[in-house]
Amino acid sequence: MSLVIQTPDLGYFPLFTSVLLCILVIFRKRSQARTLKSPPGQWKLPVIGNLHHMVGALPHHILADLAKKHGPIMHLKLGQLEAVIISSSKAAQEVLKTHELTFAQRPQVLAVEVMSYGQASIACAPYGDVWRELRNTCVSELLNPKRVQSFRSIREEEVRILVESIASKCFGFTDGVVSRAAFGKKCKDQKEFTSLLEEAIKLAGGFDIPDLFSSLRFVGYLTGTIPTMIKLRDKIGKILESIVDDHKIKRSEVFSSTAGNDKAKEEEDFVDVLLNLQESNKLEFNFTVNQIKVVVMVCKPYY
Repeated sequence: MSLVIQTPDLGYFPLFTSVLLCILVIFRKRSQARTLKSPPGQWKLPVIGNLHHMVGALPHHILADLAKKHGPIMHLKLGQLEAVIISSSKAAQEVLKTHELTFAQRPQVLAVEVMSYGQASIACAPYGDVWRELRNTCVSELLNPKRVQSFRSIREEEVRILVESIASKCFGFTDGVVSRAAFGKKCKDQKEFTSLLEEAIKLAGGFDIPDLFSSLRFVGYLTGTIPTMIKLRDKIGKILESIVDDHKIKRSEVFSSTAGNDKAKEEEDFVDVLLNLQESNKLEFNFTVNQIKVVVMVCKPYY
């Protein structure tokens, strides 16, 4: 038996060397990327990360105590959620002002996603053209000084009603002003609508399991959280859809006569303004009835 040793063709040696160098550069860059340090933070457990540190006291008290130990910029892992906690005014200015666009995306919160028809809400919609259009619509069309001033007579009347029955109707004053500014009159389902909104705010006020473990969205169905929120959203949506339909009927009756146009413009409420925008096609996207309902739903509690 003879042993034959084949000598490699040296013509391919430069190409082989180049490929080898590229591989080494890629591995080096990856190793450098892995060595980039995260902000300091508390020790973590597998799967749940730092969730065990959030048990006990109020969350903001826990975060304040941890910030004293780890500094104003702190990293925590809450399930599958990577969180950087900012707890100083200087760092907050860097995030919210200096590097605003870098941190412009909103977190995906389960309650907000379900209740706002897939993050159509202005508060938590993804940063982009649609969000900018909705924000500009609220600022320029719904909450501009002229529009707010136009509700002065409503506020004055509601103040009079409040003074007459201040002991029993303190809450009714604010809700009455907002309802008439948003809907043009007090909604026949106002008490139910207000109660449903309060329940929705409570649901959106905390984290659910899918918020912390995005791959476990199905748990929201097993626990009944998502069906409960969908049922609540549909109840609110039914009331708002009825209000929108009433406005459409009223508008068709008023605008059928030329004399009623000027008076109708003076008595416009939030729903009328949004319907005007929908009919005018001024917005650069398809402004749906669901989005009108979400805009009214968001503006009403904060008006």
